[in-house]
Amino acid sequence: MVLDTQAISSPRRQVEPARRTRYKAEIASVSPATSRTTFEQHDTCFLGVSLENSNFTTAKLAGMVKWISRRFARCTVLIGDSIHRLTLESTCGMAPEEALEQALELGRQFVESERKVFDEYGTSTDFTFLNCSDVQRCREFAEFHDELRTFFTKDEMFRSSVESFGRAYHRKHSHGISGAEWENRIRTSSEYFLEEFSIFACLKRQGLPVMVYPGSFSTLSEIARGEHPGAPEELRDLVVVSLHLKGR
Repeated sequence: MVLDTQAISSPRRQVEPARRTRYKAEIASVSPATSRTTFEQHDTCFLGVSLENSNFTTAKLAGMVKWISRRFARCTVLIGDSIHRLTLESTCGMAPEEALEQALELGRQFVESERKVFDEYGTSTDFTFLNCSDVQRCREFAEFHDELRTFFTKDEMFRSSVESFGRAYHRKHSHGISGAEWENRIRTSSEYFLEEFSIFACLKRQGLPVMVYPGSFSTLSEIARGEHPGAPEELRDLVVVSLHLKGR
């Protein structure tokens, strides 16, 4: 998940400058816009966590967790472990088995190292952890994934949106590669998004109506705004809250 403003996590986690020890989370956008003043009426949400992403350093995470604790009674922290394998494959050249093993380990390390941030606000909000790898084992995931892959194949507007998001990311992280490798990275990015969106649809079906993420999710926001009516209903009904992190 979704960012140095991207849904795909960056290849290496960044460390914020020492002079910035605190961050304040602010709303950047809400999709659909009609939910801007009503999304806080829901008492539960999920926070998408992208591994090795500069928006998930401890100080920035604390800002997001504090923001959530003031608005929601319960929050599921979705750890993007298994889907991160695709980033490792495409940007680090890892073999699939190695990439999956590394991605799962990074997910475990994140929970272990950052749990204290969530515990600090545990009296206000019940934070629970959920791995993408666990969601991907359920029957609903396979159903949504098949539906989205079919939609991706048949709907040119949706396919163009997904691929454009991938190109925007890789333009920043793919200098000096061949044309064939470029196209392979775009295909891998598209698969990342389709898996990720399938997971989000599962969480919406399970009763999590609001997604919180630090950055923009262009295609997902388009779906929430009704621009891709052929997408699964669960994604069309999802409220996407994008946060901006301001250093203090």
